[in-house]
Amino acid sequence: MPPRLRALPRSPQPGTPGPLDARRFLVPLVEALSGRRSPQQLTSLFPTRALEELPTTPTTTRLGRYRLCHVEPGKAELAGTLHTPTRTRAFAARVEHSGTRWRCTEFHLLP
Repeated sequence: MPPRLRALPRSPQPGTPGPLDARRFLVPLVEALSGRRSPQQLTSLFPTRALEELPTTPTTTRLGRYRLCHVEPGKAELAGTLHTPTRTRAFAARVEHSGTRWRCTEFHLLP
């Protein structure tokens, strides 16, 4: 008996958001905070006002735990922690799907 074939999953409809990979936003952010990446390289992912909030002095930063919550189709919220040698800071972000990509529309690094 020949092997049974199964249907491939359908590709998303045009304009339908694909899955959100939170690390796509968080890894470049940590690299910018650590001084390994220029904050200007994040302008396609983050709003300008969010990049102005980032500390200007690079310091070793690592990503702690984070949570991703899809609040409605095409919109998600991220919250988590960033660890430096001297302190831990919380962050909150809103990510929205626009056109063909996800973009962070709000970002706050809490004191």
